[in-house]
Amino acid sequence: MQKEVTLFIFATALSRILIMKKIIYIIFLVISPEFTFGQTASDYFPMQTGYKWNYELTPLDSLNNRVDSLTFYGIDSFFVETTFNGRDAKILLTKTGALNTINYQPFIDSLFFSFSGSNGYEYFDPNLLSGLIGNLDSTLGVNFFSFFNSLEGWYSYYRFANPVNQEYTIFSKDTIIAINSINFPVRFQLIGKRLSDETINTEIGSFTCKKFLLERRLSYTQLIPIIVKLFGVEETIWLAPSNWKVRSYIPATHINLSLINGPVFTISGLETNIKDQITDVDDNYNQPLKFELYQNYPNPFNPSTIIKYSLMNSEFVSLKIFDILGSEVKILVNEIKPAGIHEVVFNAANNLASGIYFYELKISGQVNSRKMALIR
Repeated sequence: MQKEVTLFIFATALSRILIMKKIIYIIFLVISPEFTFGQTASDYFPMQTGYKWNYELTPLDSLNNRVDSLTFYGIDSFFVETTFNGRDAKILLTKTGALNTINYQPFIDSLFFSFSGSNGYEYFDPNLLSGLIGNLDSTLGVNFFSFFNSLEGWYSYYRFANPVNQEYTIFSKDTIIAINSINFPVRFQLIGKRLSDETINTEIGSFTCKKFLLERRLSYTQLIPIIVKLFGVEETIWLAPSNWKVRSYIPATHINLSLINGPVFTISGLETNIKDQITDVDDNYNQPLKFELYQNYPNPFNPSTIIKYSLMNSEFVSLKIFDILGSEVKILVNEIKPAGIHEVVFNAANNLASGIYFYELKISGQVNSRKMALIR
């Protein structure tokens, strides 16, 4: 009996010790500022398709002063969740424009995001860097665009579990550029860094944001193992729970390429802020003045895409889909439509294979067609 009592007391004491350890562990997790439990990257992205982001984008001069007279606007829309280039993707439609036209413009570009655990992936599209690349191409007299095309693909941009202020390499690639007939080995990198969380106030609310610094870095590698950084274009991004990007800031970048016989120049900065809505003082927008068929979006797509067109007058409209051999795949519109901007959703049937398709718009005496890519 005494032995059983002793064992009972021992078991009870052990149980209490284990309970206390659990309590202490939980308290530690709660108060630890660097603990990342529950910080799933997807928690920072909206759950439902149809979510829209309204942005105000203001260029910055060489001293990082806002140039309000050049402010323009952007709208992103969470269009669909589907598979894109090997990953489950959330596809956003995106457009930018002036205050008095942005709400009436068609979406012309796409952004792709994917999530796995504490990592947020973004699809690197060289076309989205066309401004920077074009500046470098014209200034240096080299073709950076073909080089950047080789980097297209999925990358882990946002690493929520990464230690604060510790850099990580998103991608890195070496190449040779020729300036004045002299070859220079360089390395292009996209470097990420998670900064300390920050609470910010925006037009849509106050958020404790995850904060990241992304740097597009170009370095001179002739002196390996010594790598000489030529310049870096930095972008600070604030990600809010269930809202994704609510602010970003790219300071003006002063570039001195004299080390490789290049020029000295400045790339303007850009400040982006989320807005509740975008409204113009004059909401009277004229009807479209011409017959036009817009590029579908997203493109490439799977399984759905939106096709927009505009009519100057009321017309009988025929809008059809054809495969690459010219065979009719589907009739989307075959009726009279009023003047204005119209859109229709094309859902690719399961029996349609990946490849190039064409959509053709006909009205009286006029025909317009464009191509699109289906990726299964």
